[in-house]
Amino acid sequence: PVVSRIAREREVSHEDVLVVVDDYNLPLGALRLRAQGSAGGHNGMRSIIAHLGTEELPRLRIGIDTPPPGLAVDFVLTRFRPSERDRMDEAYDRGADCVEDWVSDGTQAAMNKHNG
Repeated sequence: PVVSRIAREREVSHEDVLVVVDDYNLPLGALRLRAQGSAGGHNGMRSIIAHLGTEELPRLRIGIDTPPPGLAVDFVLTRFRPSERDRMDEAYDRGADCVEDWVSDGTQAAMNKHNG
């Protein structure tokens, strides 16, 4: 995948890679920044962990809410409903602020500030 290729080409340590992913285990618009952890069932995260060879990757999870039983694949590929868009736009803005704080202040400080 592109993440491991870029990390190798630019000689970037895995601690300096912030992965941002959607997460249907979080409420719509919720943010969770973590310093490391498992893929938690997220296929994209699983692939990145496998290719970089470590779970010690900072990641910002953005909640997209829980799918109906048996419909996870369709759910994550569906556009947000108009009633959800404002909430997600706000989440994206808060996520961008979180990324900026992660870059400038580090994982722990950004976690303290943004994990509610």
